[in-house]
Amino acid sequence: MNLLIGANFKMNKTGAELREYFGTFLSEYSCPSSVDLVIAPTIIGLVLASELAKDSCVHIGAQNMSSEISGAFTGETSPLSLREISCEYVILGHSERRTIFGETDELVNKKVKTALVHSIRPILCIGENLNEKEAGLTKDILRVQLEKWLSEIDNTTGIDIAYEPVWAIGTGKSATPEYVEEVHIFIREILGQRESRIIYGGSVTEVTAHELISKREVNGFLIGSAVLDPRRLIKIVEEATR
Repeated sequence: MNLLIGANFKMNKTGAELREYFGTFLSEYSCPSSVDLVIAPTIIGLVLASELAKDSCVHIGAQNMSSEISGAFTGETSPLSLREISCEYVILGHSERRTIFGETDELVNKKVKTALVHSIRPILCIGENLNEKEAGLTKDILRVQLEKWLSEIDNTTGIDIAYEPVWAIGTGKSATPEYVEEVHIFIREILGQRESRIIYGGSVTEVTAHELISKREVNGFLIGSAVLDPRRLIKIVEEATR
């Protein structure tokens, strides 16, 4: 099983900045065969990123996707359009989509189903907030999220799971490797299969990457701010594979 390392640019990088980023990254990245590296730019940057990554080892992912194929859905992006530009992955269920934009359990579930139908591999984000963690509810929250978001999906092997504790996203507070290990083992038990990769997201850096990846069931990372510098992303991959 290859490691999955996802670079979520969120609402960062103009077209000119993407060109500069890919120019640096592709000239210095060694493309380890044990890593599936996914870069997820803004929606408006997907076409350019797909062109820049063509014939390279970099996979392109979307940060969001409509649950519908076409129609009167202003501002949404169809899975057909993503497939047309060779977008292979899509990040779904991210806490920012749920808390800021109000995505419901039902909508996340529908998006996952739509992605699978159109051969786009979901990176499904689950995670508890600080109040839930402090109340000892982490596993209960994760179980409910997985059950609802994977409802009526008989074969989950085409889905990767990103454990992203909300309290650690963009805060500089990374969960301890021991805590991550315990949670990932629990997630694997819920999934009941070993084909899906379970990756960690939450203030991952080149300093924490090696120790985290050494833990059982940590199959990669989903990273935000640290990967906006191409050389930092390269260093994280190096630390994860050494």
